[in-house]
Amino acid sequence: MHELGYPLNEEELLFNIDIINQRNGIILVAELGGNVVGCLSAVINVSLAEGVFGEIVSLVVSSRYRRLGIGKCLMKQAENWLKPQVEKIRIRANSIRLEAHKFYKSLGYKEVKTQISFIKNV
Repeated sequence: MHELGYPLNEEELLFNIDIINQRNGIILVAELGGNVVGCLSAVINVSLAEGVFGEIVSLVVSSRYRRLGIGKCLMKQAENWLKPQVEKIRIRANSIRLEAHKFYKSLGYKEVKTQISFIKNV
């Protein structure tokens, strides 16, 4: 997560993992030689406008291990988990992550809109 600019400490990451598990999401981990080299989380989401859909929430592959098929493998496993439950899967990627955009398009995902994200700490 640090490689994408999310400086989580171990306690924060474990808390997030616990919440994803409580909400029946899935967390996939890719390992090589006993080292974690990638991970993905996916959830079932719902909105008034879009209804029920799957969402790939986090996909990270260590920069040293990219272009080896790890991300593709994680995505395939997530899609296999989501497909029996939903008719569409959404992925959001930061506008600056152009390589990620190409990757998702290569897997058959289509860009559908651009938006600005707002957040408020409460």
